[in-house]
Amino acid sequence: MSFSKLFPIFTYESMIRSIIIIENNGAVKVLILITILLSLSAFNIVLGEPIKMACNHFPPLKIENPIDGHLGFDVEVLKHVFQQTNLNLNIEFLPWKRALLKAKTGEFDGLCSCSFNKERSEEFYFSDEIGRNSIGFFSLNELPFKKLEEYKDLKIGVVRGYTLEQELIKVGIKPIAHSNELNLLKMLELKRIDAIYSFRVVIRELKKDYKFIEDFNYREIYSAPYFTCFSKAKPNSKKNVEVFNEKLNSFKNNSDYAKLKLKYGLNSE
Repeated sequence: MSFSKLFPIFTYESMIRSIIIIENNGAVKVLILITILLSLSAFNIVLGEPIKMACNHFPPLKIENPIDGHLGFDVEVLKHVFQQTNLNLNIEFLPWKRALLKAKTGEFDGLCSCSFNKERSEEFYFSDEIGRNSIGFFSLNELPFKKLEEYKDLKIGVVRGYTLEQELIKVGIKPIAHSNELNLLKMLELKRIDAIYSFRVVIRELKKDYKFIEDFNYREIYSAPYFTCFSKAKPNSKKNVEVFNEKLNSFKNNSDYAKLKLKYGLNSE
């Protein structure tokens, strides 16, 4: 049973008050209480420390400036799960590469969501699957290729720092990397690139607000799961991801998770 269930109102402030009260009843009792606090200090909940997660703007999964209560699918999943754990959640939006770096170094507890790769697994604990993404190529004209390596002779745009960039490099493609999908869409419109290698859900969402492309073709290469990532630089992360997974799987097994996917048009993902 979790500490929070045993002591639901045992906050940091109440513990300080308890120390003051017990101090008047003897130094031994103060020492015992301090020992208990130190043994439990590995858990963020005991000291009231928030979990700080870094997000990048990635609509409809993570939305920096929400409208009509649409925070983004991933953000709403995180908020629901952390509410069930009684851990306080703070989210800050940053460009992807900066978010990744700050999470790696422990300035943040982790990333709201990210894809798996071997290199990243050395620096992060991955939660159970949050959702799935369709990944492929967007182009103005239909492209006949079905395999990644068949795009070698084309100018391919990709967001800098995504795992997708390394996928292209591994098959011999020299991608044109940019900071975000919107700039890549503008480059595609101007025909400075032949295609964008990205996540279908994000490009589809951006197209709703930016009408400079009437239509484009999409060819899926594969579909993959993604996760919430907890930094190994933070001492509490292994325990936090275990608690997170328990509540995440409970949430995924009830109707609220399905309703949330419907809210963001993710039923086909």
